[in-house]
Amino acid sequence: MQTIWQLTTRSNRLYFRDKTAVFMSLLTTGIIIVLYLLFLADVTTDSAQQAAQGATGMKALMQSWLLAGIIVVISLTVTLSVLGTMIEDAASNQLHALLITPITRTQLVIGYLLSAWLIAVVFSVGALLISQGYFWLSDKPTITLSSLIAAIGLIMLITFSSAAFLFAITVPIQSRKSFSSMGTLVGTLSGFLLGIYIPIGQLPAFVQEITKFFPPTYGVAALRDVLMQPAMEITFAEAPISILDGFKETFGLQITLFDSVTQLPVILGILAMTGIIFLSLGIWMRSVRM
Repeated sequence: MQTIWQLTTRSNRLYFRDKTAVFMSLLTTGIIIVLYLLFLADVTTDSAQQAAQGATGMKALMQSWLLAGIIVVISLTVTLSVLGTMIEDAASNQLHALLITPITRTQLVIGYLLSAWLIAVVFSVGALLISQGYFWLSDKPTITLSSLIAAIGLIMLITFSSAAFLFAITVPIQSRKSFSSMGTLVGTLSGFLLGIYIPIGQLPAFVQEITKFFPPTYGVAALRDVLMQPAMEITFAEAPISILDGFKETFGLQITLFDSVTQLPVILGILAMTGIIFLSLGIWMRSVRM
């Protein structure tokens, strides 16, 4: 365990030493915020107003909706950026130097993954706490302490699933150029697959089905439900339950599988299961290629 922690600490140092990598890992989040403020805020709020059929307080509700999406995007982009340390080690032959030592391949892989998970969790939880502080100072609805703890737990599980998924798909990558292209692709697609640019319920039916094969989609649905709960209680206080259900489905708070809405235990199970599957697959693939 001490060896794994030393490898994790090494990866952490290498990531924070490269200020450009830190900036680029958060660039997608900044782009989403700018796009939302300049172009998407009014359109998204109007769409939500129509889905809620005249309910009030929609602006505060949609800010919480965007926040959940941003947190999951952070978990993806930061994780991928930290995993770039593994690509750098491979490209510079540092990986071979490490393997000459008594360090096992499995220890090395877990060290990279644990570093990515820890840093992404810190960034994501930091974004959650800062946003809730801003909501509190601006008299917007904030979540309770129990909901905050639940949200942090969700973020930890979402980040584990995201880290394992990204690790598995980056194993075949050997060059810095290919990894950079992968980062651009993930940053671009995540905004669509998580329903940030266009709400999931407004996407074509076949695209909605594709999002169900993207593990973070389930995480963002659960996180949105938690973070938006205080604002939804105000906005939909006098609305029929059918209106609330329609809103949740349109804006990605509910995911339908096999003609039934996925409940929280199912979502948690999907995140844990996909994380374990991709982690096992990634470790096996990386061990073979090392």
